Amino acid sequence: MTYRTRFLALSGLWVVAVTAVLFFGVRAFRDRLPDPIASHWGFSGAPDDSTPVLAFLIFVSVGWLVLGSAVAGYAARGWRRRRTRAAAGAILTAGAVFMIGLAALTVWSNLDVAEWRQARSMNWQMISVLLIAALAGRLGWFAYHRGPDEAAQDAAEEPELALKPGQRAVWLASVSSRALSAGGWLVLLVAAATAVFQPWPVVLAPLLAGAACLALSSARVQIDEWGVRVAFGPQRWPARLIRLAQIDGARVETRQPLQVGGWGYRVLPNGTAIMLRGGECLVLRLTSGRDFYISVDHAERGAELVNALVTERSAR
Repeated sequence: MTYRTRFLALSGLWVVAVTAVLFFGVRAFRDRLPDPIASHWGFSGAPDDSTPVLAFLIFVSVGWLVLGSAVAGYAARGWRRRRTRAAAGAILTAGAVFMIGLAALTVWSNLDVAEWRQARSMNWQMISVLLIAALAGRLGWFAYHRGPDEAAQDAAEEPELALKPGQRAVWLASVSSRALSAGGWLVLLVAAATAVFQPWPVVLAPLLAGAACLALSSARVQIDEWGVRVAFGPQRWPARLIRLAQIDGARVETRQPLQVGGWGYRVLPNGTAIMLRGGECLVLRLTSGRDFYISVDHAERGAELVNALVTERSAR
């Protein structure tokens, strides 16, 4: 059995096993629970909302199955990178502990009560679950952070464009995220529907969130003699300029969001990323020793121009 097969089999079995624990664990106490059960607690710790037992059962089991399968799927695409496997392991373990803890606390609070308003109070218990889930995620990172790792591209193989003396060139490219765009429109629709029944202060939060998603759902990358400029959205703001003096070189790598900490603008211990979709990325090697990842189409042409401009600047 190859390492890839073992990795995928372990991830799949973990997702299925946790789904079974959630489903059959809640069902085992079905006869001792009211219907509906308390499903939300206020700041005082008293229950203030309820949901049918069946709906809660579907939420925890199917919700985890979808999340776990999505994480395992992304890890399967980038399994050769140790960091991708470690990130997937952290999410799978932390997510499993959180969902099992949430289900266990909900069942415990509703156990043997006549109706949901009599459910036991909850406040500090949830904080404990979050702390244990964070610790489990850390352990999952170490458990999956082993095995072979894909070798980084050699700096000697970085592509470079041949510029004639005095010649100037500009490279433009764009990238967009369908997920962010769809999410932004969905949140705006929710805000519009909420406005019918709620006062405007309640609508303000989803309205701003939807507008922010749409504003950051696309980006334009411009490379010229000044450096690399990344501007978000049709409004071309906010923008980030990386000056040519800050760049040692550029290369192209294939990265998935989980490998750089997720979607959006991500700051990592050893680099920064603007990730709107998985796949081909322009990677800038900065003079500070950090890497700057930009998910963009036709990244190789951009890397060629960056390296040509860096070489020309060094020769002055």
